[in-house]
Amino acid sequence: METLILYTIIPGRINFLQMGRYGKSCEQRFRQNFSKDFDWLPFNLSLSERILNGDRKAIAIDPSYISKSGKCTPWIGYFWSGTAGGAKEGLEILGVGLIDIDNKDCISLQAVQTPDGQTLESNDINLID
Repeated sequence: METLILYTIIPGRINFLQMGRYGKSCEQRFRQNFSKDFDWLPFNLSLSERILNGDRKAIAIDPSYISKSGKCTPWIGYFWSGTAGGAKEGLEILGVGLIDIDNKDCISLQAVQTPDGQTLESNDINLID
């Protein structure tokens, strides 16, 4: 809970040093907690049960292109950029959300990075899989 509050009150860039400075815990505690895996999907689904109370719901999928270059960034490939109107080198992230049609509200469930073409081929799958 402390981390969520810190995200709303810290001005500018948020890092572990800033969280230790503004929060009640030390910087090392934030580093250790962020090194643990956290499954966001069940967490966001439990939030959506409390927030989205309409009868009709739908799933929204939104792939987003992120311009990125560099030799050390994993999964850089050519992905479609709607703004540029073509495929560009960078990253793609797929956002999945749950829409409450009756109340015109939405909550993000999960974001997943799209693997590059070489990674997909080495696992014998494609983007549709």
